[in-house]
This record gives sequence, C-alpha cells and structure tokens, in this order.
Amino acid sequence: MSFARDDRLAIARGVRVRFDPVRNCHVLLAPERVLFPCPTSVEILGRLAEPRPFGELVAGLAAEFDAPEEEIARDVEALLSDLVAQRVVRVEGRSA
Repeated sequence: MSFARDDRLAIARGVRVRFDPVRNCHVLLAPERVLFPCPTSVEILGRLAEPRPFGELVAGLAAEFDAPEEEIARDVEALLSDLVAQRVVRVEGRSA
C-alpha cells in the first residue's frame, strides 16, 4: 500500500500503546492480541494519537532525525502499510 502526502493516518479505535513495566517494554494492545513494537515503531505510533497527514509525519521525522525524507517515507510507508493491513492503523481522507 502506498500513501499520498495528504492521507491522514491514526491509531485505530480500540488500539493502545502502553509501557509494560513487567516486561520493561512497550506493547501494542489491539482487540484479541498483543504486539511488541520496536522502539522506532513506538516513536511513529506515538505521533498518530491524533490523525496526521502522511507527509507531515514523514517531514517531522526527517527533520528530527536529520535524514532524507525519501528514505524516511520508504521506511515509514513499509511499517504503516503492515499496520494498516493488521487494522492497527487506519487511513482517513484517502485521496483518489
């Protein structure tokens, strides 16, 4: 799946990212499952608490981590495509 710059992404309803002190890591709580995201995924998901355009998400990460937007876009798109397929992230305002 590819995203347009103005596609708005957000964590799906019923999904939560929480720190589990017993496991000493973040967990992604979704209906009937628990996922263990890597620190990079936690950073990205934390920015999706409210719907955010894909282009804005990529630009913010590229500026913060001083990395090329094209590289960040490719990596973030791969991660979010997988999470959309798993219904952990939703896409709003899908462009034609």
